Amino acid sequence: MMFSVFCPTHDATVLMTRRNAISFWNGDNGAVIRWRCNCGHEGTLDHDGSHADAAPALQHA
Repeated sequence: MMFSVFCPTHDATVLMTRRNAISFWNGDNGAVIRWRCNCGHEGTLDHDGSHADAAPALQHA
């Protein structure tokens, strides 16, 4: 599985693999993927496109 999302930290579209998928579920309008970029930024990908969170996720030790 490969998908692309817009990452605001990179200010670019980033190609991701299944390893970037944190979770997956079926929403009211189709599939939804929760993703985490290699830089740590997170967001969702659904039928409307990619939606990055407002701030990058904190890295946990």
